[in-house]
Amino acid sequence: MTKKKPSPVRHLNKAQILEAAISYADRHGADALSMRKVADQLGCGVMSLYNHVANKDEMLDGMVDSVVAKIELPALEHNWKETMRRTAESAHTVLLIHPWAVTEWSMRVPGPVRTRYMDAILKVLTEAKLPPRTVYSGYHAITMHIVGFSLQEIAYTKILKTDLAELASDFIETMSDAYPYMVDHVRAHLDDECDGDEFGFILDLILDGLERSGGQPT
Repeated sequence: MTKKKPSPVRHLNKAQILEAAISYADRHGADALSMRKVADQLGCGVMSLYNHVANKDEMLDGMVDSVVAKIELPALEHNWKETMRRTAESAHTVLLIHPWAVTEWSMRVPGPVRTRYMDAILKVLTEAKLPPRTVYSGYHAITMHIVGFSLQEIAYTKILKTDLAELASDFIETMSDAYPYMVDHVRAHLDDECDGDEFGFILDLILDGLERSGGQPT
């Protein structure tokens, strides 16, 4: 009988583990993630992962940083408002691609990549000659808009699995008398003319407000 050759040892690195974990979380969510499931996806023993990440929590820290690395860093190649638009839109797009990451972003201490991203945003606002207080509050306004809007959009996508027109029709029919203003708002959701870039619209309101507070005109 021919003796079966042992499978070759797979040499892993942390980047490969994080990539596999991100792929799994994209499909199943971060709550379903485990060291065992990532190891199975990589075709290796779970102990191989512990050479690179101590536990699931540390793995999630690295995953968030890896996702943030995909965001376009702000660089003052354009005027500051255009720079902020580009990086905010990039962040929004990346978070929609990796929907689990927006929640983890809010729950975790920033890693080195995310810290670099935060510092780059602050640099743009500071070099736009905004007053220090505006830099402080403006940074929060921009980052909270990115995370908050993305989180709500992802949540609505999950909730509204039923046909939106059917849900809206039922609401309009039963709630017109009790909540007339909300009914008007729901009707607007069904109006193609109101279906635009809501993320960009709100972002521009924030940036225009920051500019009026003392930034250099663009």
